[in-house]
This record gives sequence, structure tokens and C-alpha cells, in this order.
Amino acid sequence: MADTYRNFDDLRKHEGRFFQNSYKIIAKDRKSEITCIAIHGGNIEPGTSELAEELARNEFNLYKFEGLKEKNNSVLHITSSNFDEPKADKLVKNAQKVISIHGAKGDEPITYIGGLDEKLNEKVKNELEKAGFKVGIPRAGIDGKTTNNIVNRGLTKAGCQLEITRAQRALFFANKSLKSPRTKRSEILYKYAECLRNALND
Repeated sequence: MADTYRNFDDLRKHEGRFFQNSYKIIAKDRKSEITCIAIHGGNIEPGTSELAEELARNEFNLYKFEGLKEKNNSVLHITSSNFDEPKADKLVKNAQKVISIHGAKGDEPITYIGGLDEKLNEKVKNELEKAGFKVGIPRAGIDGKTTNNIVNRGLTKAGCQLEITRAQRALFFANKSLKSPRTKRSEILYKYAECLRNALND
């Protein structure tokens, strides 16, 4: 399904002026070499914001673009290759390692690992599988292989993109639901985030 808006400026012109509560942006520059991003956070791809936040904690740089609409948050989705919100661009372009958290469809708990940082991808795969999480190979379109994908715009021009199925993201919450407002985070989310931290710190 095609995006409603071409880029962030297009989205801002239509959503930012009249619908002040359509979205929010959180950007925290902690002067880290690692930046964690969730550009489809909030109610766009539920669970991605929470994972990025737990992964970053108070150590890594954090960026979240969060949909706040009561419904139809999919209109706020800007594909990764076109996502050019200035605060996100700034955090990413100065990072040695970039990890981008996304939501994918799927009734089975699986994480598809893409992006051009093959070394980091392998470490993430190993850590997740060691902890019992299922990992898969992403199909074209969600594999994060284009050079203009925001995950690949850091200093090394290669990042790690995670596409996490709806079933896996639901397990990140105590009631196993992605409906808003979401409930208390589960131990599974903390375990998953720790796997990613281990890979990034290796």
C-alpha cells in the first residue's frame, strides 16, 4: 500500500497544522555512537516505540516518530527510504551504528533482520536465537537494503533494520495486546531488548 505522504514536509503540511495531536517526535542525543530509531512508532506500528525506548535506556541516542491518532495511523507511515524528518536525519548521520525498529505483519512471533550492516545483523541474529526468539530472512521491500533507507545513512552507510511481526510485538505487553493504550511491558520485551544491547555492545 502506497504512503499517503511523500516525505516529512508533505506530512507536516497536512497533519501538523490542523491536527496538533496527530503525532509527536522524541529525539534524545546522548552523544552515543549508537542510535536507536522507531520511525513508525506509537499507533503506527505498535510496540516499536516501547522496544526502542527500552533498548536505548539512558545510554544510546533515541528517536521516535509516534502516531497519536485514535484511528487511521497508517496515513502517518513514511517509508524508510523517504523518511527525512530533520531531527532523525541529524541523529542518524552522526552515528557509527544505527538500529531501526519496525513492525511487520504476521501471526507467528518472528523477527526479520535486514539492513546493510551484515556484521551487526549476524550478532543480532545470534543473540536473539540464543534467547529462543525466532529469526527469519526478510522479503524484498522490508529487507532494508537500499542505500537511501534511513537505517543506512549513518557514518558507515550500513545499519540494522528489524521487522518484528505483530504476534511477536504483542508478546511485549502483559496482556499480549497491541491495542492503545497498551498495558505494562512484559519480561519478554526486556529480554528481547537485552539481546539487542548485547549485540550492539559486542
